[in-house]
Amino acid sequence: MYDQLKNRIAELLSRPRPIKPQTQRQLARHLTESSTDTQTFLSEAAKQLEEYELDIIFAPQFTPEMQDQAAVSDLLYHWHPDADQLDRLAPELCAQVKHAVLQLAGDVDARLTLHEVMVDRFVRLLHLDRAPPPEVSATIRDALPCEMWGHATALLRQRGFAPAQQVWFARFISHMAARHRVTEDQLAAAAHFIGGQATLDRDTVIDALRAQVNAADGSVAYAQGGRTYWSPDVAQHHHYRGQGQVDRGLVQDRQDDAERLKVIESDLLAFDDWGEN
Repeated sequence: MYDQLKNRIAELLSRPRPIKPQTQRQLARHLTESSTDTQTFLSEAAKQLEEYELDIIFAPQFTPEMQDQAAVSDLLYHWHPDADQLDRLAPELCAQVKHAVLQLAGDVDARLTLHEVMVDRFVRLLHLDRAPPPEVSATIRDALPCEMWGHATALLRQRGFAPAQQVWFARFISHMAARHRVTEDQLAAAAHFIGGQATLDRDTVIDALRAQVNAADGSVAYAQGGRTYWSPDVAQHHHYRGQGQVDRGLVQDRQDDAERLKVIESDLLAFDDWGEN
């Protein structure tokens, strides 16, 4: 199973990925200083830069997306890597995968020579040591469509989910799924909220969520009010350009956020399996 996990992560590291805006900005500064082209710089960066510089430039690129997290969930169902295997994983992956492919502007693919600091970050942030126990994963698998199961169990590996929170959240997912069709965005919003709670006391959690719902409604109203300059002097300097202009896309995003929180609030109010916290 360890080899399967290693090969799966190797596939993820080898997968071509669009360059992140943060990495692009950091690269622009270094390219100016080094007077070299992008592809040459990416090929030589692992040898030329200090580890802390590599981390600053490429950290966004090697922060796993949720789809990366979900891609290894099935391998962590009945088996979890031990401490020794986790220690071996990044060095062995570095020996196996020599390059990553970054997709640059203009549909240009560039090969980035990998350094262990990049691979170590990617592996570490998969949170392989936080996989929920089989019975928790089974609860989620029984509640959700198969294409969402890996996503949900990946959420349980994120910060804020100790074993007790994992058990509670699996029960809550089952409750949500019994009431309505659950989307990945709803799961992510619920996990983000629950993972940030210091306690799972019913009244405390519901009060906290109501506060977030009110804040989300406020964000909708603010977006609907259109662009507002933070200072009259700044507004005058820009001749009030765009003052009051409404960003419809932003309004829709804020409304979607508020609607997801309201669905979660409704589910929480109907939830009666809080357990002992």
